[in-house]
Amino acid sequence: MLRNKKANLIAWKDKEKRLPLILLGARQVGKTYLLKEFASEFYKDFIYINFELEPQMRSLFEKDLKPERIISEIELIYMKKIDMNHTLIFFDEIQLEMKAVTALKYFAEASMQYHIVGAGSLLGVALNRENYSFPVGKVEMHYLYPLTFDEFLRGIGFEIILPRIEEAFHKSEALPSAMHDQLIEKYTQYLYIGGMPSAINEFIRCGLNVIDFDRSVHENIINAYIADMSKYTTKAEVMKVQAIYRSIPDQLAGDQRKFKYNLVEKGAKALTFGSSIEWLLLSQVSIECALINRGEIPLSVYKDPKGFKLYFSDVGLLMAITRIPYMTMVREHEHNLFKGAVTENYVAQQLKARGYDLYYWKHNCNEVDFILQKDEQIIPIEVKASTNKRSRSLMAYIGQYQPRQSIRISKKNFGCVEGIKSVPLYAVYLI
Repeated sequence: MLRNKKANLIAWKDKEKRLPLILLGARQVGKTYLLKEFASEFYKDFIYINFELEPQMRSLFEKDLKPERIISEIELIYMKKIDMNHTLIFFDEIQLEMKAVTALKYFAEASMQYHIVGAGSLLGVALNRENYSFPVGKVEMHYLYPLTFDEFLRGIGFEIILPRIEEAFHKSEALPSAMHDQLIEKYTQYLYIGGMPSAINEFIRCGLNVIDFDRSVHENIINAYIADMSKYTTKAEVMKVQAIYRSIPDQLAGDQRKFKYNLVEKGAKALTFGSSIEWLLLSQVSIECALINRGEIPLSVYKDPKGFKLYFSDVGLLMAITRIPYMTMVREHEHNLFKGAVTENYVAQQLKARGYDLYYWKHNCNEVDFILQKDEQIIPIEVKASTNKRSRSLMAYIGQYQPRQSIRISKKNFGCVEGIKSVPLYAVYLI
């Protein structure tokens, strides 16, 4: 599957002054596959070291962290000469050997610039919990998320339509109805399947027939995430992390979707569960959307610590854990409050993969689902699960802050009405 992140990897490879690169992301989002594919396509040789499968390789960093010695030992172990310009060295599950992370600093400073990448699913948690110092400024960091909708379309063989979507987005011109309807159908399928590579592979295996899709793929991922919650934490906190994760669907079921601690445990407070929420965010299995009290640059200084929302990292996992039938999402006129939550989670997932920090705005009875800071612009975004045109909250925000651009995301076609850009749900990845 072609991932958008590959372009970043190619740019990194071609840099004259290249730092070691670390690719972070939740478990099973495709980090190892992407880096191996990148290695086979762009390098003559490739050395793969997995600290989980080969714990004995951790001894490489016991004596010292000198790059020359480490490279020499790798050459002896693998019985091959490492070509500085044509060999990629890949340290996988790098969070299991923190000295390897520290060693990247010395590789960055060495006169010999080797091509070195690392990947880890719980590195952020490990760094935070074990008090290791990260080589800030000595490593190029990238994040990989579940496949976005455009990557999903490529994966299932619909890449031919992507240039047409992009053109319609930039021109705010409606697509032909037949094309729009087909894309809405694919979007609805994506809600059910999600963006986890193994889920998309299962979807392809069953001939793109949603009815035949085996949801045990999602269940296995969720179980793996829950099992991971016992790592880098105490036994007492494991229960808290798991309880918060399992409460996210309940949190999203309400009208406001604001995170409420009493939905995790009666009488619970932020002081009790704050570090557990941090675990979920650092491991990339949850997405945070912070409340702001002012829609001005920089948004980060106007965060209200008393309000935030939590989403699943993948909408397919949310659909699976709540057991929502596919046809519930297909039936346009069937009223279901949780449809809005699923739609919002989908949008959060696409925007996060684009690199945005997520915020929402609330004032009196008005609430705007997402507020983004893009360069010098603040962009308010309203999300609708269907074609509903009511935008009282968005209009209230526009009246107060007069943003240069406002967006309404829904099942409606591309267009622009009253200065509000209409973006179909299948084109969120272009924002």
